[in-house]
Formats: sequence, C-alpha cells, structure tokens
Amino acid sequence: MREYYWTMKNGQKINVDEMDLQHLRNTLKMILRRVEALEQKEKAKPKFELRGEIAQDHVAQMEDADYFDEVFYDEFWKD
Repeated sequence: MREYYWTMKNGQKINVDEMDLQHLRNTLKMILRRVEALEQKEKAKPKFELRGEIAQDHVAQMEDADYFDEVFYDEFWKD
C-alpha cells in the first residue's frame, strides 16, 4: 500500500497513518478552511459580462465562421 506524508508547519514530514486523531482533525479543518477561502475568492472575482448591443453584436460576428476563419484566428491570437 502506498504511504502518504503530511508536511507540518515546521517542515517535518509525518506519515499520515501515524498521525494521532487530534492532528488528523486539525489537518482536516485546515484543508476545509483553505477550500472555503478559495471559494470565497472565486465568488469575489468579477464576472465577465458583455454590456451593450455593439459588444454583443461584435462577439456574434466573431463567432461566425465566415468572419472569424482559422487564418484570422491564428494571426490574431499568436503568442
């Protein structure tokens, strides 16, 4: 069976199977706090939204295969 290690704050690695119950609880709580913080960060990000008829029309034109052909796409989005 594969062994998993947890890196503690002080840099020491500990086998997860050897962690006591309190350490496991604290580790789980820390993981849950981090997930919650990431979710809050995602909610706080502004959502991209097209406003106005001209912007919406422009996107519709860009999606049209005749207007936004592969050659244009390659030239426009070059790295």
